[in-house]
Formats: sequence, C-alpha cells, structure tokens
Amino acid sequence: MSLRKEKFAKLLEVGGYADDLEFMQVAITDVVCLAICMNRDCSHTEDLEPDQEKGWCEECGTNSMKSGLILAGMI
Repeated sequence: MSLRKEKFAKLLEVGGYADDLEFMQVAITDVVCLAICMNRDCSHTEDLEPDQEKGWCEECGTNSMKSGLILAGMI
C-alpha cells in the first residue's frame, strides 16, 4: 500500500469515519478538514484548511501536514 493510502486510512480511523465517502461528505461542508502528518514515523492529526499541503506538524516539527481532501484527490 502506498504511503498516501496508508495515511488516508489512518486519517479515517482516527476521525471515526466509516469510509472515504463519509469523510468527504463531512469535510467538504466545513471550513476545516482533518489533516495528517505525512512523515512515515509520525501520524499526528489535526484540523487544518481543506487545501493544506504543507502544514506545520506540532508533533515532529516539520511542514508535513496534508489535508484529507488532498489525500482523497478531491482538491
């Protein structure tokens, strides 16, 4: 499984979403979106802008946060 798919699956799990459709229905109607750190050894999540591709990760201190909508290919 690719890192992108792994991180998106983890994002769904952490967010308590049943599937990607449920995630997208919630994410596209809000001003923030659940994002995850893309570093292999970090899975920090937080709400960020829906189009965020290089947000700051408070856990590992890098610009590696990516929005779930980006991971899902919606943006």
